[in-house]
Amino acid sequence: MPDNVVELRHKVATSMRILGMQGLVRDINGHVSVRIPGSDEMFIRCRGGNERGLLYTDVGQIRRLDFNGKGPGLGDDHMAPLELPIHGEIYKARPEVQAVVHAHPYASVVCGILGIEFRPIYGAFDPSGLGIAAQGVPVYPRAVLINRPELGADLIAAMGNRNLTLMKGHGITVVGPSVEAATLLAIRLENLASMLLDIARIGRDAPSLSQEDMDAFRRATEPGGGGGGGIPRAEEWTWNHYVQLLKDGIGMPEDLDAP
Repeated sequence: MPDNVVELRHKVATSMRILGMQGLVRDINGHVSVRIPGSDEMFIRCRGGNERGLLYTDVGQIRRLDFNGKGPGLGDDHMAPLELPIHGEIYKARPEVQAVVHAHPYASVVCGILGIEFRPIYGAFDPSGLGIAAQGVPVYPRAVLINRPELGADLIAAMGNRNLTLMKGHGITVVGPSVEAATLLAIRLENLASMLLDIARIGRDAPSLSQEDMDAFRRATEPGGGGGGGIPRAEEWTWNHYVQLLKDGIGMPEDLDAP
């Protein structure tokens, strides 16, 4: 494989381990994929092989499939996710999307079940989380498996032009221009959900930020708005932080050159 394609495969495996380490996925439920440039194919986390759960994903479990789940990447030892249409249908419908994360994070799921609104309750604590809340979080109202193309189309319709959606009684689906961006967005969404859920547990109703503060953050993150578009290289550095945590914990995925 060309080096850049090998690197994409490794990033998907690394993302799976990071999401497992952060508790967004557990045991064998959840999957990450990346579009293979210049093709109608993706690398996606499949089940099987040396299966030990998502936290221990190896590169060998990241298989090359087309957007309909077909291809030489599957064999006797691996099976595609039941919800492969989440990934394949998004890639077909949204050519700008390069990576997809589907996870079952606890706080997000509970917030969805209870109908807790994702409101902008904090600012400088996590400006990325503020950005999520300020735009609102679209909700896919069904708890079914997205195992058919038509259900994938329904999910896409619920997401609209946003990069995330809460799936009520199910989980989340997040997309982005890279594996890193989609992974970090999923983590930020769950962090926001965790705080909202903690506030709900103590029976309080947190006020939303003032419009003055909302406007200040908007100006600070706009090009030419005085904030330099946010912290330069923030995504790169934050991804590196989680990679280092992974190295210090369970380690990086093995078998970079797995078939």
